[in-house]
Amino acid sequence: MKTLTAVIGLLTVILGGCWNNIELTETRFVTAIGIDLNEEGRYVLTVNVMKPSSGKTDGGSAGKSAIIQSTGYTMFDAARNMIEYSGYKLSYHQMQYVAIGTDAAKKDIIGPLDLFFRDQELSGRHWVIYVEGKAEALLHTKGNTNDIQPLQINEKMLASRSIGKYPPVRSLDLMRMMASKEKIGYLPISHPIESKKESREAGAVIIKGGKAIASINETQVRGLLWTTGKIKSTIVIVPLKKQGQYASIEIIGSKTKIRPVLENNQLHIQVTVHPHGYIGSLNHPIQMDTETYKWLQTKVDHVIRDEIHEAVAVAKKNKADIFGFHEYVHRSYPQVWKTREEQWPAYFSELDVKVNVQTKLLLNGLLAEQLGEK
Repeated sequence: MKTLTAVIGLLTVILGGCWNNIELTETRFVTAIGIDLNEEGRYVLTVNVMKPSSGKTDGGSAGKSAIIQSTGYTMFDAARNMIEYSGYKLSYHQMQYVAIGTDAAKKDIIGPLDLFFRDQELSGRHWVIYVEGKAEALLHTKGNTNDIQPLQINEKMLASRSIGKYPPVRSLDLMRMMASKEKIGYLPISHPIESKKESREAGAVIIKGGKAIASINETQVRGLLWTTGKIKSTIVIVPLKKQGQYASIEIIGSKTKIRPVLENNQLHIQVTVHPHGYIGSLNHPIQMDTETYKWLQTKVDHVIRDEIHEAVAVAKKNKADIFGFHEYVHRSYPQVWKTREEQWPAYFSELDVKVNVQTKLLLNGLLAEQLGEK
């Protein structure tokens, strides 16, 4: 009898549909969120809400959206107050990104984002972006290549892996960063251009103690990405022997190895980077022989090494281990880590980081034949 009752109960759940199912007529979908602080210190929540299509075959209202705003003492309060302005309980599981403005980020990043970390509707796949100025300004920009602005931001974040000028960070990535004791991490920076209703993404902001504390430029961001092994593709500009002459080297892949080394009780980090790619273009023709080819590889090594050193320098200045070196030390030397864990920011600021870059430029076509290697 008990078995029969259990089967009937299970069938009721299965055939009855999702227990928390919401009809489309009862909700509206949020595709982007902006978080700011007002003069009173309350949270200002700005959301991009998709309007339902008119059903016309010509596309009528497809892609149309509305910008709605509310305030609250907490983000949960602001989100619930949004019902007053939208007339609906909003659904966030189609959200593409969360943008946090300068004032809010400098006060606290974890607090306002806590609601979206906890929400069971969300998968943690949405992007988190630091906005120079007000976050709502980013939501008011227009998409150049996609009528739906949040989808264009999503495309930009995905494309960043082929540029290396800003680091794409998903909500899950940020949660992992903030799980560390020092709550250190980074976010890409968006610069809204209000006069053009556009935005430019470049650089990153360093997070320490759950707050935005300093920014790093595009060169330093690429140094960070080289070090953490997150460069998928990028272009390295190499100055040639004559002034005003340059080579564009297309990097199509890179691997990084980080190894802590303890010698005479002195700890240092060995970073070894193995990029590989092609000569993309030369703005001035040069005689290409084996010696010149090897010289180009060495020049690429120098450029990448300098970028990594720049990133390390700014991180050490802010005592923020954005590279996660502490994890490698913990795994390789657990006993040493116990003695340095409490004061790791101070140790990190004095840490010797040795960088070794070994670039390999691949040969193809006429170039390989010209060098006699085909």
